[in-house]
Amino acid sequence: MVLTKIAELDLNESVPDQVAKSSIRSIIIIGKDFGTTFSGVAYTWSTKGDKVQVITSWDTDNYSSSNEEKTPSALSFLGEGQVNWGYSVPKDADQLKWFKLLLLDEEDLPEDVKASSRILEARAYLRSHNRTPIEAIAVYLRCLWNHCIQRITESVSKTLVNYSKFHVVMTLPAIWPDYARSRMREAANIAGILGPRAAGETELTFLSEPEAAAIATFADMEGRQDIKAGDTFVVVDCGGGGLCGAVFVDEAFVNMLKDKMQPKKWDMLSAETRQRLIHDEWEHGIKQRFDTKSNKTWSFNLPWECLAPEERLTVTSLPKVTFTSKEIQGAFNPVIYKINRLIHRQALAVMKKHNVYPKYVILVGGFGRCKYLFERVKTMKNHLLSEDIEVLQARGADPWTAICRGAVFHASASTGIGGSSIKIGARISRASYGTSYFTDWDPLKHQEGDKFWSDIEQRWCAKRQMDWFLLEGEDISTKKPIKKQFFRIFSPDEKCTALRETIYLTTISPPPDRVESTVKLLCSINWDMVVDILSLPTRTNSLGNVYHVMSFEIEMTCSGSSIDFAVIYNGKRQGSKNVAVEYSTR
Repeated sequence: MVLTKIAELDLNESVPDQVAKSSIRSIIIIGKDFGTTFSGVAYTWSTKGDKVQVITSWDTDNYSSSNEEKTPSALSFLGEGQVNWGYSVPKDADQLKWFKLLLLDEEDLPEDVKASSRILEARAYLRSHNRTPIEAIAVYLRCLWNHCIQRITESVSKTLVNYSKFHVVMTLPAIWPDYARSRMREAANIAGILGPRAAGETELTFLSEPEAAAIATFADMEGRQDIKAGDTFVVVDCGGGGLCGAVFVDEAFVNMLKDKMQPKKWDMLSAETRQRLIHDEWEHGIKQRFDTKSNKTWSFNLPWECLAPEERLTVTSLPKVTFTSKEIQGAFNPVIYKINRLIHRQALAVMKKHNVYPKYVILVGGFGRCKYLFERVKTMKNHLLSEDIEVLQARGADPWTAICRGAVFHASASTGIGGSSIKIGARISRASYGTSYFTDWDPLKHQEGDKFWSDIEQRWCAKRQMDWFLLEGEDISTKKPIKKQFFRIFSPDEKCTALRETIYLTTISPPPDRVESTVKLLCSINWDMVVDILSLPTRTNSLGNVYHVMSFEIEMTCSGSSIDFAVIYNGKRQGSKNVAVEYSTR
């Protein structure tokens, strides 16, 4: 059994100055696809920017799994700082799965996910081990990180690793709320990914999973003569644990198997036997071979364990369970219906914008390799869209590793070290982002409920007015950092040790000009500082009283799926130790 002690790696070993000087300009880019069911990591470095390597050689007692391109997103806590993770988790062990989804508040999970037995089991496991989702994710990320750094070191040398800056790109589902990114950053920090290094501060950025998958897919297709400027594509990320992933197909099959066996007999099986049964007969059997031409029954033997002692005395052969093709379709079809509906909607959107259907629909992700899915998508597009659309399904590991490889390609292009010409030309904002402010009261423009009297300034003002940084539908890939100026007023006897500014968002277009029910809290920016009030510029109100005015800027930067904020005071960007961004969970 492979055990892992939860500990950080030392990446600060000193080397001679001449080596440091020659290596400090290097950068290692690491793309991490922390998935619901499997996780993968890819990397490259400065002099090999066009060559992306995928991490393998996982710690496992099962030698056939060691060189897989991904490892299971699974944990088993053993106590005293010991943990099994990935392939090292024994099949019969009590283990934590699906915990990535617990990063979201329960209200933000889709109903079918919320009610899934996998989610209920994951919550129960965390409760039994007194762990929070962020803590569990941090443990897994640390194990994954330590393994990856070890493998990268073995590949490129200890010196290069220790004296290269790290740029880590983590991927997240595109539809996840902004607070999930903040929680993932917290988990990465606890995991030691952002720990101090001799080469300088590690840069952590985020990218949406669909965008990463698309970048890798286009990089794989680069140089093909059948692709020309103006061609359009729909890249469909069918990850194993996504909202349209294979996990729901697996769960449907297991529920059918339980019903056929009867729950009592299913409960008689050990966890290891259940895992082996599903692995051998379903995952590497029926699921891989099933297609639209299948019109037969599918049978396999059940283990002796499902028989009571008295039954074993009378039976002469192993019990058998049989599924019809129609029953197998019943496991696949709900998920495939969702995927086809998504593809149909996206293809119509392409037609509406470009007056032509997409040239290709490209299936990626673990479930994207499914033969039955491929055939059903082809049938749907022929009936509802156009026979001219081609459905592409790559073989091998490329579709499975598209997200982690795409994350590396994305960062390589942004840092200028990559050889690929694949770059994002437009990235559209899915919401409007802004801040509230108060201004002079105008009875023709403002609502009575927003009116208030400012004692310091001796004037009537309107509060809760909105100033929008970025509008929904704008191309954020062409946006430079956006700065907004803010003012705070103080009486001479006040003290200033902290400021708090709130960022809002809305999906209403055009966005409202004041804070109302459709304007939601995104995050709060907390700035800890000490300012001498008497040193600030002064103004005088109508009563002749002097007050002080402090001005500063908040800068918003958009990159990938990240929206980052910074405070600028007196022309200087304030350090991260003094500025904290707290995301709202609602």
